[in-house]
Amino acid sequence: MAATLDFLTVIATALAIQPVDLPHLMPFGVSQNARPSEFRCEPLAEGPPDATGQYVCPALPRPAPDYEEYILAFVRNVGVCNLVAITPYTEDDDQGTFTRNLFAGITAKMTEELGEPDEEVDVAHTPAAGSDLLFKHTVMAEERQIFNQWNDLRGRFQDLQSASVALVGDEEYGLAIYSAYRFVGNDDCMRQMEETTGLSTDR
Repeated sequence: MAATLDFLTVIATALAIQPVDLPHLMPFGVSQNARPSEFRCEPLAEGPPDATGQYVCPALPRPAPDYEEYILAFVRNVGVCNLVAITPYTEDDDQGTFTRNLFAGITAKMTEELGEPDEEVDVAHTPAAGSDLLFKHTVMAEERQIFNQWNDLRGRFQDLQSASVALVGDEEYGLAIYSAYRFVGNDDCMRQMEETTGLSTDR
């Protein structure tokens, strides 16, 4: 009887330490094994349907109202490397009031989805760049960087490697928010894309 109880204890312990099935996360309704043609995405370079490359997607299965378009990086026979959601650019005021509030709102939504970010970065590369009175100018001039980063999401989701949200600027268009979701194996996936297309791409 004691031997039977010991055996049952071993089995119960083994079952207790089995890895729990982690949830899948499909950002905006996109899975890692999706194809660009499913969403009528347009390739940035000419090629056959679902060829390796980057695609612009005007809409996705679960779009979010803050974003205007989505950029999908795809490798044939591998899947989606990553997905970047982009808000409309806005001229905004010198303090970047609208865009900063939007950044805070998007960060809050991503935090609900992903947990607290591992990094919250606001770096001014010059003393003047730290002034909020010059916020728009310094961000557009790339003198100030603002982003939040979720580094290792594989412990929380089966198919997600990392994510980030960044407040970016362009001298011609103004300020915008970029939210990026990188699927598991993103680095190798992007490396294969570069080898196939011959183009260097941001990761």
